[in-house]
Amino acid sequence: MSAPGKRVFEFFENPQRLELLHAGWSKIRLLHHESRVRLGAEIWVEVGVLGFIPMVLGFRHTLFEPPIRFGEEAIHGPFSRFIHIHEFIPRDENSVVRDLLEISLPWHYGGEAVMRHAVAPKIRRMFRDRAETLIRLIDDDILTTCGSQSVRL
Repeated sequence: MSAPGKRVFEFFENPQRLELLHAGWSKIRLLHHESRVRLGAEIWVEVGVLGFIPMVLGFRHTLFEPPIRFGEEAIHGPFSRFIHIHEFIPRDENSVVRDLLEISLPWHYGGEAVMRHAVAPKIRRMFRDRAETLIRLIDDDILTTCGSQSVRL
């Protein structure tokens, strides 16, 4: 099963999809969001640190170029810099989803050493798991049939 780029972009454009992409392996709870990504829109989530400590993160969308890319920057949380750009690259009938991240921690949270040895491996694993979930959603035809409705697995 494949999914065209426009459909994949539309799937990611709905912030409610975060919970679906993280279902079963990562604790993420949407606290506040708009129905669609747009410049200036904010999304607030609660994530589990070490599996049990809740941490609130806030992001503002600073890039929106449908159906090619969109991006957000952290406005609340422990990071001194957090930029995330989602790219959707057409490839034949399919789309390659690429996440570009620029993340750093301030010195009082351990800076580059903690980032490199503790945070970065967890973020890599999270995106690897998310990619596997996305492939499963496409294979199960959930991504292409969910439209604008909320979908729970």
